[in-house]
Formats: sequence, structure tokens, C-alpha cells
Amino acid sequence: MKFTTLSIARKLKFYQLIVYAQVLESGSILRAAQALNLTQPSVTKVIHELESYFGAPLLVRGNRGVTATPLGERILQRSKSFIADLRLLTDEVNSFLEGSAGHVIVGTLISASAWLLPRATQLLKQKAPKVLLSLRVGQMDQLFPALADGELDLVVGRMPDDWNWRAESPVLKVEPLYREALCVVAGARHPMHRKRSIKFADLHAYPWVLPTRDSFLRRTADALFAEANLPIPENIVESLSILTNITLMQDQRTIALMPREAIRNFAEAGLLKEFDLGGVLHFGDIGCFYSATREPTPAAMMLRECLRSASREHVRDFDGSKPT
Repeated sequence: MKFTTLSIARKLKFYQLIVYAQVLESGSILRAAQALNLTQPSVTKVIHELESYFGAPLLVRGNRGVTATPLGERILQRSKSFIADLRLLTDEVNSFLEGSAGHVIVGTLISASAWLLPRATQLLKQKAPKVLLSLRVGQMDQLFPALADGELDLVVGRMPDDWNWRAESPVLKVEPLYREALCVVAGARHPMHRKRSIKFADLHAYPWVLPTRDSFLRRTADALFAEANLPIPENIVESLSILTNITLMQDQRTIALMPREAIRNFAEAGLLKEFDLGGVLHFGDIGCFYSATREPTPAAMMLRECLRSASREHVRDFDGSKPT
């Protein structure tokens, strides 16, 4: 059977593609049904309809869940683009009929999730309370492909040093927001806070929390120890969890290397205190990544403006500031 654009348009439904994409994202028919608020037989029926129409299996069922067949993978990739365009149409219609509404999905890292995105969200909700904002936390190697496929509207985080060489860079653009600093930090009652002058080497023997080895922040951490002619500390925990790191530092011995923005609220609350090492440790530029090939939704455009406003606040608060 040879398919035509018209024959596919007559038989295929957006609803079926959304269900199919959710099955693969969830990894099982049961979890997809729960995510879509449908019954498991309803989801199974949609998959059978798609496989019957295309005359070939689209899913491989295994002990670890379902995956796509080669044909199913092609349909999935095109479905993601259709679904992204459908979300754009939905937002435009809602914005036209209701004023300011819509849905924006944002991927983020630790460097943007602690203060920048919460502040930008507050500004967005002041302008457009009906906009639904969904956040997805992950590593850039996961978030960039999702942004290129249309699963995300924006990604906010550190701009990679090798950005121009990344596979996704031709279809994505980035807007720099501000330059983030790193800080070496511990509990507010750590004994080394009582010393007037501290060098990086003075802290080496204490327990450390370092970023996981697959993160951009870990590369920066390793470089700092190398520049100080120091090996990586032997007593370390690897973690990107802000709450876990802060809890560990409450033993008043553990030290962590974190983006300054990530510890901002906890330092103001008296839980953490930054070490003054006599200079600023640079983390890199924080940017907002977006598609170069798709028009942004009205909600995404509003959030980008709110991110700019929040970034200006950040620069005013921290430009030239000293550890307290």
C-alpha cells in the first residue's frame, strides 16, 4: 500500500499521535494512560489503530517497557513537530480569545532553577496569571534534543563553552542573560569562617560536595583544583541536588562549590556562608535557548521578557558584591 498526503490526512488524527508519543515518553502503556487520564484499554486501542493503519508494528514490548520500532521512531520524530505546532496554535487561539493564556514548557539546570526561574515565574504570573508554566530539570545533553524536537519551548541554563560545535546549534539560538559567579560555601558556623584570610588550599582537607562528573559545573570544579595545583579531594560526595547539598553542609564541616545564585536565599536565611577567597570565581554565561526554526508561542515570548527583567535584577543585586 502506497500512502499519500491526502490518505494520511484522512485517517491519521492528532489525538492518536499525542497518545503514541506519550506511550514512548512514559515507557509503558499503563503509565501513558495515567499521564493522559485515560484507561489502559483506550490507549491500547489507539496503538492498535495506528499499527493497523500503517500495516506494521510501531512498538517493541520488553521487560523494561516499550520502545519504538524503526518505523515507529520515524513517526515519533514527525509527531513531535506536529505536537509542537499544535501547542503553538492552541496558545495563539487562547491568547486571542482570552487575552493572556497558554502553556510554556521550560527545561532548566541547577544554575537557573534556584532563583532566576522562580523570579521570572513571579513576573510572568503578575502579567498573565492564566499561563501554565511547566519546568523540566535535566542535563543539557537531554534538554537540547528535546528543545530541537519541539518538546520544550525554552531551555535556561549555562551556555556551554563548546556551544558552536554542538549538533543542535544550527536549529537553536541562545540569548545571553548574565554572567554567573561560583562560590565556595559551607554552613554558616564552619570553623574556617573565623579566619580572616583563607586560601583555596586551606579548605582542601575538609569533606566536599562536588557536582556530578557529567555536568558542566564539574569540569569547572576540576579546573579550579588543577589551577591551585591540588588533587581532587578524597572525601567527596557527588550531587547536583541543592537541598541535599545544603543539608550536608549543616554538619559545619562539609564544603561545596555552587553557583552563587543557587545559594542566594539560603545565605540570606543564615544557613550558608560564602568563603572570601580574594576574587570572583566565574561559572559562565547563563542564557535562554530557543528554536531557530519555530515561531515562539505568545506565552514563551512573555516568559523570555520576564527572564530578561529577572536577569537585570540579578545583575543589580550581585554586580560587584562581596561575600557576607
